[in-house]
Amino acid sequence: MTAEPPLTERDRARAATRAGIRDAALVMLGYLPFGLAAGAAMAQTGVDPQWSILSSPIILAGASQLIAVQLLGSGAGIALVVFTVFIINARHLLYSASLQPHLADWSRGQRLAGAFMLADPVYALAISRFERPGGAGARSERLSYYFGAAITAVIGWTSLIAFGVLLGGLIPGWVPLELAIPLTFVLLALPLIKDSAGLVAASVGGIAALIADPLPFGAGIIVGAVAGLIAGGVVLATKAPPASPTTEEVIADA
Repeated sequence: MTAEPPLTERDRARAATRAGIRDAALVMLGYLPFGLAAGAAMAQTGVDPQWSILSSPIILAGASQLIAVQLLGSGAGIALVVFTVFIINARHLLYSASLQPHLADWSRGQRLAGAFMLADPVYALAISRFERPGGAGARSERLSYYFGAAITAVIGWTSLIAFGVLLGGLIPGWVPLELAIPLTFVLLALPLIKDSAGLVAASVGGIAALIADPLPFGAGIIVGAVAGLIAGGVVLATKAPPASPTTEEVIADA
C-alpha cells in the first residue's frame, strides 16, 4: 500500500483558509436575525442607506456600527460619533495585545491589515485556534486562517446589514424596528457579562442612558457608558481582597 505524500506548506495553508471560512460562516449564521433586524432599523433612522451598508466594512465592529448609525440618525456630530466608536472599540487594544505573540513574525503590512479587520468573532476564532494544544502551525497557516475568517466575517455581516436595509421598507410600520438596534446591542454584549461587576455596569449604564436619553446629539449614550464604567469599577474595588496583615499586626494579635 503506497503511503500518501506529506502535506506541503501550501496544502496546510489552504486547509487553514478553508477552516477559517467555515468557522466564520457558522458564526455569521448565528448573527442572521440580529444583522437583518439591525439593518432594517438602520433603514428607518434617516441615514442614507448606502452609508448604513458601508458602515460595516468601514467600522468593522457590530456594536460600534449600531451606535454610530443611531447617533447619526439623531443628528449627532461627527466628532461625537468618532469618540463614541473609539470608546466602544477600546477593547480591541486588549485583543491586539493578546494576539501579539502569535503575530510577531508577520510583516508590518500584514499586522496592519489584521488590526483593521479585527472584530469580536474574528478575535474569538483566532485566539481559540492559535492557543490550542500544539499551536496553530506555521506563519502561513496562521495568516491563512486569520484572513479567511476575517474576510468571511466582513462579507457576511455586511451582507446581513445590506439585506436588512433593503428589506426594511417592506416591513409594516407598526413593527417597532427602533428597538432592534438597542436590543441587538444588548444581545451582542450579553456574552461579555461574566460576573457581578459586569452585571452592575450593564444595568447602571442602561438605566443611566435611558434617563439621559432626552439629551441632545445622542449624548445619553456617553452618559450611560461613563455611569456603567464607574459602577463596575466601584464593584470591583469593593470586591478586592483585603490587604495582608503586617508583621506588627500579627504579633499584636498573638
